[in-house]
Amino acid sequence: MNFIAPEFLYALGFLAIPILIHLFNFRRYKTVQFSQVRFLKSLKKQTQSTSKLKHFIVLACRCLALATLVFAFAQPYFSEKEIKSLGKKNGVIVYLDNSFSLQISAEVGSLLDEAKNKAIAISDAYSAADKFQLHTNNFGGDEQRWLNKEGFISKLQSVDFSPKFRTLDAVCSRMKAVEKNEQLTLKHYIIGDLQKTSYEISSIYDSLKLNILPVKSQIQENVWIQNFVSFQPFHLPLMSEKFSLQVKQGKNEEPKKINGRLFLNGQLKNPFIIEMEQDSAKKEINFINPNDTFVMGKVSVKDYPVVFDDTFYFYYPTRRKIKVLHLFENIKNKSVNSLFEGDSVITYSSSTIKRINFSLLKTANLVVLENVKELSSGLISELTSFSKQGGSILFFPSNDMQSESVNSLFNEFGISGYSKLIQDTLTISDMNTKSALFANVFEEAPRDISYPKTYKSWSIKTDLNDLSEQLFSYSNGTSFLKKYDTKAGSFYLCSSNLESNNSNFGKHALFVPSLYNMALQAAKTTTTSYLLDDNKITLTGIAPSESPLKLKKGSYEWIPKQNVRDNSVDIYLRNQIKEPGFYSVLQNDIEIDKLAFNYNRNESNLAQFNSEEFKLKAEQKGLTIEVFESSNEILTNELSNSGKSQSFWKYCIILCLLFIGLEILFLRIL
Repeated sequence: MNFIAPEFLYALGFLAIPILIHLFNFRRYKTVQFSQVRFLKSLKKQTQSTSKLKHFIVLACRCLALATLVFAFAQPYFSEKEIKSLGKKNGVIVYLDNSFSLQISAEVGSLLDEAKNKAIAISDAYSAADKFQLHTNNFGGDEQRWLNKEGFISKLQSVDFSPKFRTLDAVCSRMKAVEKNEQLTLKHYIIGDLQKTSYEISSIYDSLKLNILPVKSQIQENVWIQNFVSFQPFHLPLMSEKFSLQVKQGKNEEPKKINGRLFLNGQLKNPFIIEMEQDSAKKEINFINPNDTFVMGKVSVKDYPVVFDDTFYFYYPTRRKIKVLHLFENIKNKSVNSLFEGDSVITYSSSTIKRINFSLLKTANLVVLENVKELSSGLISELTSFSKQGGSILFFPSNDMQSESVNSLFNEFGISGYSKLIQDTLTISDMNTKSALFANVFEEAPRDISYPKTYKSWSIKTDLNDLSEQLFSYSNGTSFLKKYDTKAGSFYLCSSNLESNNSNFGKHALFVPSLYNMALQAAKTTTTSYLLDDNKITLTGIAPSESPLKLKKGSYEWIPKQNVRDNSVDIYLRNQIKEPGFYSVLQNDIEIDKLAFNYNRNESNLAQFNSEEFKLKAEQKGLTIEVFESSNEILTNELSNSGKSQSFWKYCIILCLLFIGLEILFLRIL
């Protein structure tokens, strides 16, 4: 048997006190009053037979009570000779939280430095013959190798901050996945800051016994940029842009003013101030696009001491050509041709329905079907595939169209279609100015505007489950132009065509902004930024090539795994993006696009669990968790003795109380 605090055993010397008391008590004589001499013999017999035994029993109880009390303070435990006799060594698995939330300064360096010192204290609690594993947020394959004590400490010194976000559930699953070894007794340790976003314990269903070593920060205030989102689905040079900036801070923090700056292509464009009155604040940032083919932007705020989330990178091209394909029966309408042909942003192509070039259809953004009488099954199939890839379709009906083939197209998109041809003059009386189609068209809602008229039109069906958006409507409430959202694109359905004997819409002032915005919004929406955690990104509008795409930042260049599809490429990053910023996309060593990456914001909220709160949550889940909060000097001794005492000091306290109770029993009753 061993003792955690053997110095308390010196207190066993106090056992001499009750012994001395009892010895002196034996020599004392008591005067007994009796009335007759005949009682003297019976008193003598009683004194000799019971008094001596009674005193020895009381003496034994007092000595045992004092001895067990001393043993309780000394904390006895059994050694692990039995385990060692079986030839087992300890397998120590340590998870070291190296997330960005540990950048905060501590007494010695950062919280990460303090966590490293605790990991060293853990290793000091074990012998050189034991094996170690060091896990971090990187979840690297080399972290599953067993190391000796020297290798563990050496690897520990090379650990740096990681942008990867890991939950406690993921950490426990990884630690539990360590292959069991019959020669090792596994011990699990977690060193971290108990941050609420990552150490949520409610989702854990695990039987691991975890030893938690918290590193606490006195600073839990932080301000960070959550996102920076564009209101526009397309971007043009010298175009007025409007972005929404969302900035957050921890709960219950004081209101404050935050200074921020906007950079475009390396130049400061727009300093601003955000007033933080609650947990979150939004601010609209307006600016003019530079006259360049691309925009590399950066928005930043000033905050200390956590700075990884104070900058947000974004990118988008401004001169991407939008491809419009105009399909007609025999003669194309001059209004569509005049609008798109020769435009610097639009690439316009036209073809009769019988001589269509399907390769143009696959690369188009907007397809205008104008005055078409009949659609072949092959064209319907291609249009359906085109829409699934994100393309948009605008349909102008023919007075002589065959409803069977046209309805086959509508059925593919869940559109009710047309009901009957109306040969009366109808006047458009209302326009949905709140629609995104008319964004930036009017400075204010138009009044007393002269709307187009139709002389022949089709009645558009409306179902109860119709989720379409009405863009123009007649005075009788029926629709002139409706928008249907498909899975990836849009379908615009007009009740009349553009021939002058059917409507004057093609010559009206509203024709130009309506069709032009349809083309602009048909362009694939550019994702302005990605996260370092993103595993898959899709690039559209990429021309087929035998050369694979490359990613490059500075001198770092590599070929990621990729899957080439029709006019798009899926790129699998697999944790190869290590730093935020701008990355070039190369094809045949020519830059064709750029990507902007940012850190994940999950680590930004610094709110932490305190130890008591964390242990209470663990108890409610029925988990076995032990928390060590001692300084590193004491920690090693605590860890080396952890699990060895088997709580024998509690049994010593129980025995002490039992012996005291027996003593009272003998004195009072017997």
